[in-house]
Amino acid sequence: MRSLTRIIYLLLITCPLLVSAQSEQGNYTAVSLSDLSAFGQASSNWSVKGGVTIHPENASSVKTQAGSGVLVGTPGSPLTTQVKAQDLRLRLEFMLSPGAEGYVQLPGGQRVRLADSRQQPVPNAQSAGFISQFPAQNAAKAPGLWQTLELAYDASVPTQAGSALLNDLVLNGVTVQQSVYLPLAKSIDEPQALSLEVTKGTIAFRNIGYQLLGDRKPLALQNMSYKLYNDSWNNPKPVKVVREEKTNTLTQEIGTGMREFHAVYDGEMNVEESGIYIFTVAYTGPILTLDIDGKQVIAPGESTSQDLHTGSVQLNKGAHKFRLHYSRFPWRPAALGLRVETAGVRPYDLHPLSSLPVPAPKPYMGVAPTGRPEMIRSFVQLNDEKYKRTHCVSVGSPAGWHYTMDLNRGALLQAWRGQFANVTEMWYERGEPQLLFSAGLTVPVSGKSSIAILKKDNTAWPDSADINFLGYRLDAQGFPMMRYAAGSATVHDYLVPGTDGLVRTINVDGTPSGGTLYTLAGAGKQIEMVEKGLYKVENRYYIRLDKRAKAVLRTSGGQQELLLSVTGSTSYTMFW
Repeated sequence: MRSLTRIIYLLLITCPLLVSAQSEQGNYTAVSLSDLSAFGQASSNWSVKGGVTIHPENASSVKTQAGSGVLVGTPGSPLTTQVKAQDLRLRLEFMLSPGAEGYVQLPGGQRVRLADSRQQPVPNAQSAGFISQFPAQNAAKAPGLWQTLELAYDASVPTQAGSALLNDLVLNGVTVQQSVYLPLAKSIDEPQALSLEVTKGTIAFRNIGYQLLGDRKPLALQNMSYKLYNDSWNNPKPVKVVREEKTNTLTQEIGTGMREFHAVYDGEMNVEESGIYIFTVAYTGPILTLDIDGKQVIAPGESTSQDLHTGSVQLNKGAHKFRLHYSRFPWRPAALGLRVETAGVRPYDLHPLSSLPVPAPKPYMGVAPTGRPEMIRSFVQLNDEKYKRTHCVSVGSPAGWHYTMDLNRGALLQAWRGQFANVTEMWYERGEPQLLFSAGLTVPVSGKSSIAILKKDNTAWPDSADINFLGYRLDAQGFPMMRYAAGSATVHDYLVPGTDGLVRTINVDGTPSGGTLYTLAGAGKQIEMVEKGLYKVENRYYIRLDKRAKAVLRTSGGQQELLLSVTGSTSYTMFW
């Protein structure tokens, strides 16, 4: 079953604009949680609260706050929505108590399982994300953390009588189901309500949003013309016009027969419905820019394999001027596709099918630790950073807990659980841009140096500490112990998988000069002390301290930081 899922995934990424995926939150219609009026008759096992706090290990420790915005359910009758749907997108956040189980029921009766399955080594029918088949991997978070569920669902398939189609199901940012045909007891002729059910423990919901999908096309291109240039492929401002004409079609085929060219389209977008419009481009070439009403909406730069790039803009009803600039590589087949979507509308193409030829299959290349840990040197780029981190090593364990270190800064960049590493961009063809991507449930870390010498415990934490990497040593199992020089002291940084997370131990030999050595265990807008020795860093992960650890929870530079002083040795566990 997992092999079939991988094959379907590979087929989909070779034809990317055929996939109906949605990640923008602005186009969802919110289900009001000010009270229970957005639902049918509710029994006493459902209530609306202002907030909820759940202990990650104590199922009886569920605390709620008065107010609105959070739906809390316990075992009992399901809760159905007033809204009825057929084809839809759904997005919601949920929080589980330890051992909790429940379901989201879709039109036609198929149910998506919600469960505290974090510690299941292999996905099965009891895992979160199960819907008639096992999820591709276990992407469940720990109890007490808010989790996200996103799905795109067609309640009927014209070519498959009696079947629905789950286009994709994304759990906590990880695609765990894709292109799954689901048998239905009977065809869905009319919209049906959705329902939420709790069968064990407590489940809280918030930010529930939906889109009812239709086949209308509220945006069309009109009054178009183009200019075709034969300037060099990498000239950002071409001047050598070889042809200019009016046209009704947006396509790269106007340059057929030319090894390199620029095509610049000008025209109007006729918008029949005001709203947020999301544009997705797929192309092969060095330049692609899309400007609407003089505002740049998409400008991703070079693309070598028809990767997807997305931008969104608010458009009112009426005509809006646009310009699209596309340039072709001389050594790659030309390819250009433009797709649009908005609330309540299926994504549709603004280009002819022939403008975006099916590319040669791009294989997925992954690394899976078996028997011993795997270590991979690579570049890594964080989402909020412009430049790559160039001195990185990612360590994967057979137990399924992995992490990336920036050796140049002594910084823990990211940690994740599940599948290890996607190295396609490193090893396929020329291996450009040499980036490694985590392949499982990932939690971002601060990216700052993990160790630093501070004069006082209120001294600002440096973005890059004054330390020098001395190399690493492997233990008997194959896990590295990183070594750094911090002033006159030597620091040993050691991360290994524990029973329920990553255990990090930091030892120091010698006495640092100029202050006290600290490690940055966590940083974020909010760090909550769940109980003594247990902290929740935003909604990303937990930190459990060693009993001997001396912690400082402070506010600095507009965010909170959890520091541990290091004298001899200190350790803590990260889990999520």
